Amino acid sequence: MNQVFKEPLLVFLLIGAAIFALFQQVADETLAPNAEIVVTTGHIQVLTSGFEKRWQRLPNDRELEGLIENYVREQVLYREALAIGLDRDDPIIKRRLVQKLEFLSEDIATANEPEEQQLITYLAAHQESYRLPARFSFRQVYINARRHGENAQHEAIKLLTILNHNDSTADTLGDPLMLSHQFKRMPESEVERVLGHPFLQSLRETPTGRWQGPIASGFGWHLVRIDERIDGRPANLNSVRKQVVRDWTSLQRREANKAVYERLRKRYKVTVADYVNTDRDIQSTIAFYMTKVWL
Repeated sequence: MNQVFKEPLLVFLLIGAAIFALFQQVADETLAPNAEIVVTTGHIQVLTSGFEKRWQRLPNDRELEGLIENYVREQVLYREALAIGLDRDDPIIKRRLVQKLEFLSEDIATANEPEEQQLITYLAAHQESYRLPARFSFRQVYINARRHGENAQHEAIKLLTILNHNDSTADTLGDPLMLSHQFKRMPESEVERVLGHPFLQSLRETPTGRWQGPIASGFGWHLVRIDERIDGRPANLNSVRKQVVRDWTSLQRREANKAVYERLRKRYKVTVADYVNTDRDIQSTIAFYMTKVWL
């Protein structure tokens, strides 16, 4: 007999059979003998609407019977699962229930449209997030540092003299680069993305109306003439309304979830075990059972 219980596969089969027998016994005792499933007109309308949305037509009689039978099957299995406690200690079900409760509190918090003054106040408190960026209209002539080596800056100064004397042929000067020679009202973020942060910093400090440089970028050296600089400025509500409404609504949802949780949290007394000792105990327990199984 001892030899039999040393076979892991047989042990698992015996445990499975015992669990199945217990399931059968518990199920027979817990199921309500007069349980009733009522398929209302509303249920049928929902089933029909879902079918129509998917197939772009109404179901025929046979299809409708199938939809109703699937609904009944789902209800039967759902109720049986609850009756034997399959919803307990299931991380997926727990996570879904938590999400549904959070969605419920969010829906309540955002049931009403924000008032104008609420949006104005929110925008004022988060002005930097909606600030309109500075924009630059500029032309550039590129000098390839690798091509010219030690003479790169000398070449740049020579071209700078030519440009300040006559820049009508500026787009023919310098070295080839897979960038435009001219940019119109380019936002700071785009300047930084294309030419790098050091170039943007230099551009901010460069006066308008005259060729300046050389200015360094990740590509090499550039001679630059700023034709127009539009300074960044605070946004007014009308220009960023959609974004403000979206962000305000998101904030209301987060605050609603936080408030609901804090209120519910007060109902519970929470005791946290010493996780260091607990971790050690768990490891010891696992090691003990692993030894037993494979002996």
